[in-house]
Amino acid sequence: MAAQPVRLKLLLQQRHLQTYGTFRREYDKAAGSVDTELEGTAPSRAQLYRWLSGELKGLPYPYHCRVLEKLFPGWTAAQLFEHCDPQPGSTQSGPAEIAEFFELIDTGLSQPGFAPAEWGAPDAGVQPRPASHADTGPGLLPAAVSSHAAPELSSTTRELGQRLLTLGKVRRLPAAEIEQLAGLAGNIVELDLKIEFDIVGDGRAAVSYRHELMNMSNRPLTKIVRELWFEHMTGPLVITPASDPQRRIAIQRMHDTATLATFACQISPAIRPGEAGVVGYTCEGGQFLDDHYWREALRRYTRHLTIQLRHHGGGQLTVCTAVEEHPDGSENSATEELMWDYEGNDVVITLTRDYLRPNQAVTLRWAVSNEPA
Repeated sequence: MAAQPVRLKLLLQQRHLQTYGTFRREYDKAAGSVDTELEGTAPSRAQLYRWLSGELKGLPYPYHCRVLEKLFPGWTAAQLFEHCDPQPGSTQSGPAEIAEFFELIDTGLSQPGFAPAEWGAPDAGVQPRPASHADTGPGLLPAAVSSHAAPELSSTTRELGQRLLTLGKVRRLPAAEIEQLAGLAGNIVELDLKIEFDIVGDGRAAVSYRHELMNMSNRPLTKIVRELWFEHMTGPLVITPASDPQRRIAIQRMHDTATLATFACQISPAIRPGEAGVVGYTCEGGQFLDDHYWREALRRYTRHLTIQLRHHGGGQLTVCTAVEEHPDGSENSATEELMWDYEGNDVVITLTRDYLRPNQAVTLRWAVSNEPA
């Protein structure tokens, strides 16, 4: 469930002040009426969006509270930062909401390291906005999406916003999920990471990766660096790029040891800001003998992770568990997202996880008896 919004965010939406430029102008007016020395003390763009995200612990500095109480008479600072139910119809994707969406992207691009407060399953209770007479009518042409962006926003921000809104439309993503993706501006996002294991009877394995990447940064993505480690190997790891009709992938070996390979996938043409692209490759030479497990460390925000495994001739499955690690070192079971079965004498396992963050990891463990199931 998505967190309830703070009251300040809803009040800004009601007064059409949710874009940073319009908010700052009104804030400065209110600050001047409180104390002329407070003029020019408006919060930064990133600070405002931390306020609106609900991640602020406690209240802002007292002088901010004084100005906000002047800007919103009848509300105390504590009430402005309370979480509350959204007003009916406040989830619509109208011009004001699209303008806020562009501002959120600009915040991510202009503030390196800006971390989103929300990255999780959207509230399933959010309903689409019903049609009204303003939506239809003879000769009505909706305004261009980019026309809702504030004039001072960069061309990169506009292009990212246009492409992300198009992606959401094509994939039928809920508005809350598109807003979360916008909050990841400045990052490379894994829309979908799929890993497939094909393990034969003696433990030799072919491991295939498919990264579907969304470039939410302001620079072209020309390569991604990867690292693969096996406890046992039958020889040097052989890494082969997957064919793709839109892009060519070249493997650049960077560092090799007896059990580890560090390499870069060079991408041509590059994935431009706002574009999504697929990078795939297969690794052969690893071997699973005694301890059967795979730990996948996440480097990027990852919307979907799917691990599929086929152990040929595995016979009976005796152990199958999954654990999700968090950046702070805590762990939780992911076994509830496991599905397994037999196909003849093969063991097939599927594990899925969603909304993963950088520096998380997912570990899958299994054991087979090599006896008929």
